[in-house]
Amino acid sequence: MISAKALLNYDLDTIPKYLLMRDIIKLSKDDKILLKAKQALLESKHIKNITSLQWDDGSWGQFHSMSQFSSSKITTEQAIRRLLTVGLDINDEPIKKVLGYMNSYMLGEIVLRDYNEKKHDWGLLTKLFVATWMVRIDTSNELAINMAEKWAQIITHAFSEDTYDYKAYLEAYNEVLKPEPKKSIWGFQNFYVVSLLAGYLDSDIRSKFLDYIMNEDKGIYYIYSNNLKTPPKDFCSREANRYIRAYELLSRYEGCKDKFVEFTNWINKNVSEDGFWDMGKIARDKMNFPLSESWRKSINRKIDCTVRIIRILDKIK
Repeated sequence: MISAKALLNYDLDTIPKYLLMRDIIKLSKDDKILLKAKQALLESKHIKNITSLQWDDGSWGQFHSMSQFSSSKITTEQAIRRLLTVGLDINDEPIKKVLGYMNSYMLGEIVLRDYNEKKHDWGLLTKLFVATWMVRIDTSNELAINMAEKWAQIITHAFSEDTYDYKAYLEAYNEVLKPEPKKSIWGFQNFYVVSLLAGYLDSDIRSKFLDYIMNEDKGIYYIYSNNLKTPPKDFCSREANRYIRAYELLSRYEGCKDKFVEFTNWINKNVSEDGFWDMGKIARDKMNFPLSESWRKSINRKIDCTVRIIRILDKIK
């Protein structure tokens, strides 16, 4: 496989170049080269396409889901995810603005524009959704930490014995979250809970929690709906893109290298002879890809795929 330093010898577009220098080469945040790359990144069309749609209150309209009455082209969650994917962080104004918006919601100062789903305790769930993105942006945010600690209590109780105990989960869920009566119980095998809890479980519980998620056939709701131990047959597929995203999420859990051996083997089996990974044009989902300004040249697509994958591998090595 091609190395990060070798990649930098190519004529890289702004975003993949910045991500390599920040996450793999790990230049200091005060490094002049990185700062210059960040300034160029902020002028990228991928970023401007999103920031131009941001509302004055810091949101992008609805937070979690679109509706037929929506006046926005993208949800706030989608905007946050895309901006974080292409390199923005808490120091950038669009992220600061949306973090302020989410803080206001968690403090009860505003309401979300989303349709209130009657089946669930919608207030409870939207706080989970919002806190998940808050802690991704700012790991020191007390409102988000409070929500993460509540879910950590629930998961710790549910996995306190050798195997997962649904009754214990239900008991802790009701005691800690105090949901509205007669509302559906929200499970933990979904993007939000898995994302939120990275860094909040002790090693024993973390190991059992990840084992359960990775061995269950339902995968991680909102990301990948199949067993995570069985990789897709076709590397150039939407399914493979989602599969990689699932492990991208799990790679945020430290001390779990042994759990990612099969994924790493699958990734390495799919490297091309030229040292690049290439997921093909079908990978262009306008969220994970593209990173480069254009995929007219196949080398840009290969660079984008490779940058994404080596960033994941760097986390789980």
